[in-house]
Amino acid sequence: MRYLLLVASIFACLLASTRCAVAAIDISGTWQGMIQGPTGPVRRIMEITKAHGRWNVIVHAIDESDVPLVTQDVTVRNSGVRMRFNANAEPWFDYHRLYVATIAQHGNAMVGAWGIQHGPADEMIFLKVARPSWKIIEPKSHMVSVDGNVKDEVLDWGGTGRPVMLLAGLGNTAHIWYSLIPSLTAKYHVYSLTRRGFGTSSKPSVSAANYSADRLGDDVVAAMNALNIEKPVLVGHSMAGEELSDIGTRYPQKVAALIYLEAGYWYALRTPASSPVPLGTPLPGGPPIAPIAKVIIEDPGRTFTGPINVPILALFADPHDMHGHVPDAQIAWAESNDKKQMDAVADAFAHGLRNAKVIRVPNANEYIFISNPDDVVRDVNAFIATLPQ
Repeated sequence: MRYLLLVASIFACLLASTRCAVAAIDISGTWQGMIQGPTGPVRRIMEITKAHGRWNVIVHAIDESDVPLVTQDVTVRNSGVRMRFNANAEPWFDYHRLYVATIAQHGNAMVGAWGIQHGPADEMIFLKVARPSWKIIEPKSHMVSVDGNVKDEVLDWGGTGRPVMLLAGLGNTAHIWYSLIPSLTAKYHVYSLTRRGFGTSSKPSVSAANYSADRLGDDVVAAMNALNIEKPVLVGHSMAGEELSDIGTRYPQKVAALIYLEAGYWYALRTPASSPVPLGTPLPGGPPIAPIAKVIIEDPGRTFTGPINVPILALFADPHDMHGHVPDAQIAWAESNDKKQMDAVADAFAHGLRNAKVIRVPNANEYIFISNPDDVVRDVNAFIATLPQ
């Protein structure tokens, strides 16, 4: 209610005159507000300082990423504020936005719009606060030597309890887990890793030797050793199933358990249901596969057939949510067809690794921990609770 009354007074001020008088414009301080995102309101905290005559702005997108938006491209003139943001880091790849606002009469609010220059914009109101209402999640970042001069980024998200280490899918980084972190750090000490070749991790030349399953698995173990992470539960998404199976096969004593999140496919376990499509084949009409992805996918040394003698949990989307992938009229058919394929994949994984607990999550997408976070957290918690301490 207090928020609504303040917003109402701001609009009253703006309607009363073409420009509200602001005595001495000082936008430094902490601001917070919400903007409408694709799936609902998104919270943002903005911290503004001034040094050497330049404004420094940091925007924390609480519900989107631990990677803040930063800019010094700020103009303050009369009661108007203009900020330009240009970012190129996950999840802000090729991200260009403009925030244009008017400062309210008492300098306690900015009323404006956030959007693309010369394009659509959404209303964004920031209120000045003594301290933010929401917690900013800022992991400790480590660059860990894993192989000579090669260093991998490892994020330490904090938390207490059993260590859990998260491995991202192909093309993603340690930051992809952001939205799941608060639910995990409530019970575990959580880490996440960016594999070599991606994000801020080192990028050695693309070759089979530099990106083999064994090499990537060794990187994970080296990072664990460097940070004294003892017997973590390893959680892998998508292509990280390769690292899980590699470590579980060669270093079972190093881990407490393996959790495959949409990761129990041909690269994690060779089964009769493995894809017959030649490795590295691009999708029809799709762009060619990047060389680094191609060499990881086509690793000739990957021959995981089991057994893997550690506790295993595997979650499969069964069927996948096909909304947005096919025309609406074909969704029912596509999901029915996908269910037949996914039943075969999940059954084959359970048959190949008889110690695995396999759970099928209906109508999830390939990013199961984003589309169905409650299901994932519930099943992960229940599984970890069964592990010996």
